[in-house]
Amino acid sequence: MGINQGATKRLFLFVTPLLTGWCVATSPTLAATLAFSEARVNLENFSHNPIGVETFTDTDTQAIATTGQVTADADANALFIADGLDLPTQASNTSFSTVQGEGIGYFGLAQSLAAVIGYNFMVGANETFSFDFAAFLGLQTSIDSPKFEQANAEGEISLQLFDTTDSNNWRPLEFLTVSGKLASLGEGDFLDANESASITFNPNKTSLKRSFGGNQELATASVEGKFSRSFDSLTYLTLVEAKTNRAIVQPVPESSNLVALLFFCLISVGYGVKRFASP
Repeated sequence: MGINQGATKRLFLFVTPLLTGWCVATSPTLAATLAFSEARVNLENFSHNPIGVETFTDTDTQAIATTGQVTADADANALFIADGLDLPTQASNTSFSTVQGEGIGYFGLAQSLAAVIGYNFMVGANETFSFDFAAFLGLQTSIDSPKFEQANAEGEISLQLFDTTDSNNWRPLEFLTVSGKLASLGEGDFLDANESASITFNPNKTSLKRSFGGNQELATASVEGKFSRSFDSLTYLTLVEAKTNRAIVQPVPESSNLVALLFFCLISVGYGVKRFASP
């Protein structure tokens, strides 16, 4: 049985506009995306010194491009000075994650972590443990077209104080959290700051700014204040401050409905070729 070339040609001419139109409609050849997450914390003016200190940093990036280009960058730094001699006890850390992508086939991921720990501040009976803090969290996303692109940025700053008088049972006492998320598709955007009773914010130096929705989103949190708490008996305290930042960019996955429609058309065309090819 031979193939009717005329019929095949007519069917090919029918399906070609369908295929090319589908590809054009779902291929953002000039699409560009950006996601950025940054956090900074400073701790100073400690009333007591810790017995020991420790710092942690870690970063991870992934950049994969097939028909596009993407860059991913992450950095983290942490410092805790507590020698009790010439320099006052202080701690600071920073971390940021940023990714940029362009084209129709790419994936970019950047993650960063920075943490400081002060072990066993020894606070005597009827003494007050205190310190000052300043924290900043900044998030940004930017896309050209929400139909074709997605960019996510999130971050969290967490400060926790534990009673470690019993070294086998760390008992949480106080906390401060600053966290936020931006999703270019508009799902779950938020920016919050929460604190326990012994933390006081300076209202003149504390602000939360949100710009949600649209192709460019922005969220920034800046908080400054003081922690202060008195203890009736000898208490050992451990302070843990950690921050995480994450940024992702990628094209929007192709619609499964469009893919299903395409395969249905191809099957129909194949059936037509076989039918019209018969003499």
